[in-house]
Amino acid sequence: MPVLTPAQQIPWTVSTPFRMQPGLQRLAATPPLFLRDALAGAYADSKREVLRERPRQALLGETDSAVLQAIARAYAAQTGVQLPPDAEALALGMQEDFVVLHDEHDGMRTRLLAVCFPSSWDPAEKHGLDFAAIHQPVADNALLQAGAAGIVNLAFRQASMLRHVWLLTPDSGLSQHPQRVRRRWEDVFAQVDRKDWLDQVYFRVERQTTLPLPALGRGVFFIRVMVCPLVQVLRAAPGRFEELHDALASMSDAVVAYRGMGTVRARLLRALREAA
Repeated sequence: MPVLTPAQQIPWTVSTPFRMQPGLQRLAATPPLFLRDALAGAYADSKREVLRERPRQALLGETDSAVLQAIARAYAAQTGVQLPPDAEALALGMQEDFVVLHDEHDGMRTRLLAVCFPSSWDPAEKHGLDFAAIHQPVADNALLQAGAAGIVNLAFRQASMLRHVWLLTPDSGLSQHPQRVRRRWEDVFAQVDRKDWLDQVYFRVERQTTLPLPALGRGVFFIRVMVCPLVQVLRAAPGRFEELHDALASMSDAVVAYRGMGTVRARLLRALREAA
């Protein structure tokens, strides 16, 4: 069964024109570093399944007891939930995935990845990379790459930051690992009438936060994935059909291709116009 977040809890950060950009917001006490809700048990069950199927792809790298203890303390301080300072226990206990970066002579590099719910990327391929290398495949990445040094310094050495990334997908699974069998756009649209196209789409959000640990020479990147049927999210507030249409229409062809929507963008735009 899919693990779906209620539409009212889905962050809506759709804007026009669409741009691949850092979009960082400084975190204080509110909004929080972590999100914990009634779905925590379902997230844990989904993560256990992933760790059974792909243990070396979802949890890999160097264990670092001091960092794991710092994560456990931060989680307990905010949520009141005590988790063992162990990589697998933290991965299962938090609804967030997380990545630990080490501050080294040539910059910060990923050294531990506990990522059960990637969005169409393989965590094993990101191990040992710095920010620039991680984001090299991203379409229209000029703003991200130009600000790489400043982003890393701010988010992983100075202050906790927040960023949201939204996606459209035909698959409801929290895990979008490239080796997982998933519903494809072409198959979905071929099986339903035009009036039902939007009912086959899910709105996926990555809520990304950071925890600098400069005294340890470390930084932690958290990824909370949330998925909800698109139509429910669009109906949660007025004007969203038009906002999503305009954002999708403003995406460059490179971004559309990178997100795997090259064959369906025109149909999605038509469906959004007709439903607005």
